[in-house]
Amino acid sequence: MNHTSATRGHWIVGLGAIVVVGSTFLQWWQIGGGPGELAQNSGMGISDGRTFLMFLIGVSTLLLVTLPFAFERPISIDHPLAYLGLFVASLATYVWRAVELVTHSPASLLPLPPQRGIGFWLAALGLAVLARGVFEDFEERRRRLY
Repeated sequence: MNHTSATRGHWIVGLGAIVVVGSTFLQWWQIGGGPGELAQNSGMGISDGRTFLMFLIGVSTLLLVTLPFAFERPISIDHPLAYLGLFVASLATYVWRAVELVTHSPASLLPLPPQRGIGFWLAALGLAVLARGVFEDFEERRRRLY
């Protein structure tokens, strides 16, 4: 195991990726279901292609975090830019899905209040944690170089 790779940033990135992957299995939107409303209609996150792509990016991030534990020496792909690229790709798919939920006709499917789509908001939290982990990775690399 490469002990220099188990930094605080890696652990935070791993936690954020777990939250993002878990959020894709939860409800992302809901319409109806209240008193005097239509029957409840909802959608799980992973049932949409964009959210499935976010799931795959989260799993890729987890694989990248665990990869250094399999090698004795540092590996070149374990670089903060790789984590930044995966974060940006995941954020882009999240924004793409959010825009699609807002512009869905005939009504917006944006889950407000948050109980109508806990997975949507949990993914936002996971992305925030992931962003913090990427920042920590860059800071750790900066401290190692100076």
